[in-house]
Amino acid sequence: MALFVDGPANTVDSLRDHDSGLLDVAAACAINVTTKIRLAHEEIDGELRYRLERPRALELQPFAGLRVDQVVFGDNLRRWEAMLALSKVYEDAYFSQLVDRYQAKAQQFAVYARVAFENFLASGIGLVAEPVRVASAPTLGAVPGPQKGGTFYASVAWVNGRGQEGAPSVASSVTIADGYLMTVSASGAPANTVGFNVYAGADLNRMTLQTHVPVTPTSSFTYVPGWSTNGRLPGSGQLPEFTRIVGRTISRG
Repeated sequence: MALFVDGPANTVDSLRDHDSGLLDVAAACAINVTTKIRLAHEEIDGELRYRLERPRALELQPFAGLRVDQVVFGDNLRRWEAMLALSKVYEDAYFSQLVDRYQAKAQQFAVYARVAFENFLASGIGLVAEPVRVASAPTLGAVPGPQKGGTFYASVAWVNGRGQEGAPSVASSVTIADGYLMTVSASGAPANTVGFNVYAGADLNRMTLQTHVPVTPTSSFTYVPGWSTNGRLPGSGQLPEFTRIVGRTISRG
C-alpha cells in the first residue's frame, strides 16, 4: 500500500467506478476532476494532522510522536478520499448550474464520505514505523554491451534499512540500439533509505525485479535483457505495521 503523503490514491477512472456519469457532468460544468481529488486529499491531510500532530495529541499516548507521513492508504481511507472528491464535484456542479439533481448527488456523496470517515476511524489509522516515500521516475541511459537492442521499461522503489520497500515509481522507457545495455539510476533518495530496487523488462506490464540486493543510491544498475525474468512484479508499497484508534469527532465543517 502507498503512503498517504505519496499523493492521492484515487484517479479519475477510479471515481468513475463509483459514478458512471462523472465525466459527462464534469464536461458540462467545466469541472477539473483531478483538482477535486487533490482538494479532497488536502482536506483529509488537514484532518489527519489535526488528529495525529496537534499539541494535545503529542501530550497523550498512544499518539505521541506519530506523524502523517507514517499513515498508509487502506480501503477505508481510499474510499473516504473518493467520496469526498465526488461530493466536491457535484457541489461545484450544483453551484454552477443550479440543477437540483446535482445538489442531491452532492449531498449523497457527502453522506457516503462521512460514513467512510467513520469507518476509517473505527478500524484505526494504519501506520508504519519507518515510512519510505514513493520514488521518482528513474533516469535511463546506455552503456556498450553485447546484446540486441529494443525498447525497455524500468521502475524503481526505495528500500529502508529494515528491508521495507516503498511504492514503486512510474516507469521510464528508452530505446536502446544494438550493442548497448540500458542503465537505471535513481535520484532524491530519502534519508532513511539504503538503496533502491529495480523492476525492468521489454513489456511495461511485465516488469520484474532485477536486483537481488538494493542498489546504493549513488550507483546505477545495468539491465541485461533475459537475465532475470522470474522476479516478482512491482509491489504497492508498505503494509501497516500497527494501528491507532482516534476520536470520531470531525474537526471542522
